[in-house]
Amino acid sequence: MAARKESNINDYAFDYLRSFYMQRYGLEQVMLDRAQKTKHGHQTDGLFSFNRQSNDLFIASLHTSQSATITHLLLRYKKKGLSKVRYVTLLLVLAVSLFLAWESGHWAIRFVLPAVLGCAAFLFHTLLEEKYLRLKLCAFLDSMKKTPADEQWLGLSISSLAFRNNPLGKFFLKTCHQRGIGIITVGKRSKVILLQEPKTIVCRRGDFLSHYSAEARIRKAVLGDSYLRVA
Repeated sequence: MAARKESNINDYAFDYLRSFYMQRYGLEQVMLDRAQKTKHGHQTDGLFSFNRQSNDLFIASLHTSQSATITHLLLRYKKKGLSKVRYVTLLLVLAVSLFLAWESGHWAIRFVLPAVLGCAAFLFHTLLEEKYLRLKLCAFLDSMKKTPADEQWLGLSISSLAFRNNPLGKFFLKTCHQRGIGIITVGKRSKVILLQEPKTIVCRRGDFLSHYSAEARIRKAVLGDSYLRVA
């Protein structure tokens, strides 16, 4: 029997988050706009808008476009760990240092120095590669700052089990938590899992919708007559 593939987060995330906010605030409707751009040209895959209280417009952004890249990094790390290139580095440093040390004629330099340099090179390569992967994941999260919202979500087509016994996955979850980013996943069973909720951000001036190109249309659709009176 063929193994089932991971489900596509785009087939589930939008309906899930719409229902999530309707239940949380007891709403009958939450407006959803896909592929919305800010006035600076940065795009979010989904923008959820609703009137939380009297003329209190709330928006939440959803990002799914980087799902394939992020899940690839997390799954590859869980299954294979870091690359085997580290061992090539170890062998090269051992070979070169052993060749150079052999010319010294001293037994300690011949055997101890190559071992020390080889281990140091292997450790340095390991730390460098680990840092590179973490910086790459952080770069994806940094891009979300360009699409501000009261709450930000990241949707991934990956099983929630992929984060277990996965140091890189745990780092990713911790970083998202520190930045207030919520995470939802969907795996082979086509079930959306809420890994962590986002932190609500307070807009210091006005509201976050003012950053988006479709501000006027969305504001009118959500606030209706009250928006016209204020305007």
